[in-house]
Parts: sequence; structure tokens; C-alpha cells
Amino acid sequence: MGSPLALAPLLAVTAGALAVLLLEAFLRKKDSEAPAALTVAALLTAGFFTVLSWGEPGLGAFGGRLVLDPLARFLIVIFVALGVFVALMGLKYAARMGLALGPFCGLLLLAVAGLMIMVSTGDWLVVFLGLEVLSVSSYALTGLRLRDRTSSEAAAKYFLMGSFAAAFFVFGLALVFGTSGRLELGSGVPGAAALAGLGLIVSALFFKIAVAPFHMWAPDVYEGAPTPVTVFLTIAPKAAGLAVLLRALSPILRAEGAAAVLSPALSAAAVLTMFAGNLAALRQTSLKRLLAYSSIAHSGYLLVAVVARDAAGLVFYAAVYLFMNAGAFGVLIALSGRGFERTSLDDIAGLGRRKPWLAAPLAIFLLSLAGFPPTAGFLAKFYVFGAAVREGHIALTVAAVLASLVSVAYYLKVIVAMYMREGEAEQEPWLEEPALYLVVFLCLFGVVELGLWPGNLLTIIRQALPGFF
Repeated sequence: MGSPLALAPLLAVTAGALAVLLLEAFLRKKDSEAPAALTVAALLTAGFFTVLSWGEPGLGAFGGRLVLDPLARFLIVIFVALGVFVALMGLKYAARMGLALGPFCGLLLLAVAGLMIMVSTGDWLVVFLGLEVLSVSSYALTGLRLRDRTSSEAAAKYFLMGSFAAAFFVFGLALVFGTSGRLELGSGVPGAAALAGLGLIVSALFFKIAVAPFHMWAPDVYEGAPTPVTVFLTIAPKAAGLAVLLRALSPILRAEGAAAVLSPALSAAAVLTMFAGNLAALRQTSLKRLLAYSSIAHSGYLLVAVVARDAAGLVFYAAVYLFMNAGAFGVLIALSGRGFERTSLDDIAGLGRRKPWLAAPLAIFLLSLAGFPPTAGFLAKFYVFGAAVREGHIALTVAAVLASLVSVAYYLKVIVAMYMREGEAEQEPWLEEPALYLVVFLCLFGVVELGLWPGNLLTIIRQALPGFF
């Protein structure tokens, strides 16, 4: 069966999900915070087992179909941190919005389990298994606000579009296996039918990553989902899907014949995604929808790392994006009241005077998302774009820089509204949410620390992923 340590993180998360759901069934006090505490404990246990295996080579299970290699370990640590952040964000948010905390935490753990499966395998069939575990959990998480029409519509749209993507994936698997007899990521795909199958699989993953032109569902789903769920959806599927693409396409991008077709196609998709997200964000007046389009643009930036075959850059960007995006949405959650959310530009007008302790972190997160030095967002883009230049993708890098310049307009628009516009007097009392403010502080610390002193993390990543592909 392989090494038990290879399965330990996945088993910890799965056991935690089952325990949370059983606890919810027998818990008399429905507003108890025990499900969130158990969720955090399960995630930290998974993180402990991941770190425990850090010095080991790739640990395998199930005949090598599940492998805990350096890339998988880094991404699992990111998913664990994200899961902890989302659970803490949802602690008081669930009570205010009428969500059942037990199902929220249980589905969150199952979604993290799907992510772990996706990034820990070199087999397309196992990738599909992880993708469906993630997808079904995400559909349910999106529609958890049962009495909210926008949440139900978002879940329905996500489910319908996800079903089409799953069909593309399975049809692509059939074509690849039928012509080559293999399902390993990165294996050769001779023949037109196999190439068509690979194209269908990549299209399905593009949907999950919200890469243009498969991104049209994302803004509505991100806006309609509960905000902690939006945090999860804008970060986790992107990191997992891009890691799968990196494993699958890097060997193909090394081959001259295939690279001559695949590299321009991926570059075009990255450019289209960056500009589609940024240009659409310019017109938004809802901060939640603005950040949704922003996340589409960042899918394009992350896709540049795949084109450049830069595993270290992808991991570093994913870690930085976790802090930037989770922190920005965390501030939005802190501004919400009982039964409603404040997400429009009018809601945050004058926030710099009313709540400077929330406005200042949000401004830093937005500047980091835009790529201003000396924040971590600047270095994340610098390293990814630098890798693209080294690989000879000059036009792609120029387009990425221009897209980043476009994004500055709408990020600064939010900061101007906070500090240079008059807002309404505060109507809601101060909400005591130490868990949420802890998340915002940790995200702020991550953005500043990785912007000023990125050396430690970069050294660890580059030592673990030297020429990974």
C-alpha cells in the first residue's frame, strides 16, 4: 500500500470531516463553536504530518498513484493555512448570517481533502476523483445561505457549469486512454485524438481556475457565495488546478514540436484572462465583485508560471496570494452586520476615518494585489515574470506588466473611497471577533514580511524544488 505517512494528511482531514458532521448531528447547542475548533485541529494535524515528512523523498501510496512529493507538500501547507483562515472567518459570520457551522466546517474539510488528492498524484483518474470531491463540496458550500436567493442562484450556476466541465474532463480521459493506453500526467499524447482529449481536460481545468474564456461563471458565484466560501473559491481551486497543469504540461512544453503549439495557446489564454479580469473590474461598484474579477486576473498571472515551467514561482505566488486575498475579504467580513454585508464602494466611503484599523490593512492588501513595492505582491509578480523572461516569453511578460498597470486603477479607486470620500455615520456597534481579526493580522504580517524579507521562504522553496521538472 505504500508509506502510511503519505496518507496521514489526507486521513487527518477526512477523519476530521466525519467527526465534525457526527458532532453536528448529536450537538444539542446548535450555535456551539466546537465544529470550528475541531476543524482547525484536524487541519493542524494534517499540517503536522506534512511537515513531519518534509525531509523524506516522494512518499507513495496505492502503487504510486498518490505521491507526497515536495510540490504536494508545499501546496498542502497552503491549503491547511487557507482552511484554518476560512474556518476562523466563518466562526461568527455563520451565526450572523444564519449558516449552520457544522455543515460549513464539514464541507470545508472535504473540499480540502479533494485539493490534497488533486495535487498529490500523477494519474489523471485520481486527479478527477479529487476534482469531484472538491467540486461537490464547493457547490454545497456556495449554496449554504438557504434563504438567500443570490446564494442559491450562485450554487445552481456553479453546479450546472461544473457538470459540463466534468463531462469534458471524462470525455478527454476517454480519448487519451483510448489512444495511448496511459493516464499518467505528462506522458506523451501521440495522435490527433489524444491531443483533442488533452485539450478537453485542460479546458475543464481552465473552468475550475477561471481562465478566460471559461471564466464567465466566476463573478456571479464568488459574489453570491458566503464571503468565507468566496475566500476559499478564489484561492484553492486555482492553486490546485495550476499545479496539475504544471505537472501535466511541463514535459510537453519541453518538446519542441508540441511546445510550438501549446506554449502560444497557453500564453494567449493567460493574456486574455489578465485583461478580461482587469478591464471588467474597472466598472465594478461592489468590492466583492471587484475582488472576484481581480481573482480572474490573478489566474492569468499564475498561468504565466505554468508557461514558464516555474514551480518555485507558482508556489511563492500562491502563498502570497493567500495572504493578500484572504486579508482583503477578511476586512469585508469584519464590516458585515447581522444578516447583511457591506460590500459596495459607498459602504466603505470614509472608512479611513471611521475604522482606521480596518482601512489601513485593506489598503495594504490592495496595494499588494496591484503589485506595489515593497509588498509581497510585487515580489510574487517579479519572480514569475522574471522566469517568463528567462524562458524567452518576452511578449507575454510585457502583456502581464501592462495588465498589472490596468489593475492599479481599480485598486486605487477603493483606497480613494476609503480615505478621500465622506461616508455615512457608523450604524452598527463594534463586533467582537478575535478569530477574524487574528486572521487579518496574520495576513497583514504575511504580506509585509514576505515583501520585505522573502529570502527565508524562497530559500526553502528553491531548495525543495530545484529544477523540479
